[in-house]
Amino acid sequence: MITQLLAAVGRRRRGILAVGLVLSAAYVLAHLWFPALGRRTFPAMVATTAVLLLMGVVAASWSRPRSFMVQPHVPAFSTPPQPMFAFMGLAFLVLGTGMAADVVRDRASESFLPDQLVELAYPCIAILWVALAWRDSGVQLRPDGLWQRGAMGSLVVPWEASPAVPALPPDPDAKTVRLSYGRPDLVRRRGLHLYRNQLRPHAIDPRFLCAAIRYYNAHPQHRPAIGTQAEYERVLPHLLSSLDWSPPNELRPTGRDGR
Repeated sequence: MITQLLAAVGRRRRGILAVGLVLSAAYVLAHLWFPALGRRTFPAMVATTAVLLLMGVVAASWSRPRSFMVQPHVPAFSTPPQPMFAFMGLAFLVLGTGMAADVVRDRASESFLPDQLVELAYPCIAILWVALAWRDSGVQLRPDGLWQRGAMGSLVVPWEASPAVPALPPDPDAKTVRLSYGRPDLVRRRGLHLYRNQLRPHAIDPRFLCAAIRYYNAHPQHRPAIGTQAEYERVLPHLLSSLDWSPPNELRPTGRDGR
């Protein structure tokens, strides 16, 4: 049940965050007419923040899936979204909303500026977390190569660069997968992406990701079909058998962001 919940939050994170932003704005504006609202809702907001932070910890420590999302519109096989970012974004959004509401309530106070600057920092942190959760920061296998999107940039590795992963499978809880290149001059970084020689598989078993990279390095004739459901159904048993796993009963849904 928890696995299904985390997967659903990851897939629908943008809709959930959009609702949270609307409710946050409405709550802050309500303080223009009901200044005492914050004191009445304080216990509920503290409890909500605690629950969301706990769910973020659970999402970060939960076992990562051994499957891709099929995205034919890209086309790509993509790692699932990390629900931890959504939970952390919502937690800081609740906290930042309470602080912003206090600023609105005390806007006429003589000590407004020195007392409220610290409180205004919390909405700023909330915005950063929401932006991080909104952006897809996963790894994609595309017909033309590997893509890793980050918070402020991306890494593009064409197959012609001969990306290679370590021969030994990484630890299942590894946070990064190291890459080496036969043609490093073909690797491109866009924006402020910091990791040129690493992939960060936040929400997928890194051993499964490595198996997929090895397979398409060794079978270039199948790369043009990456991103199609037929190719995913064909290659999935090969990837799982190379890791001595049994295929799951259900494949990941297709469509944008896995919806």
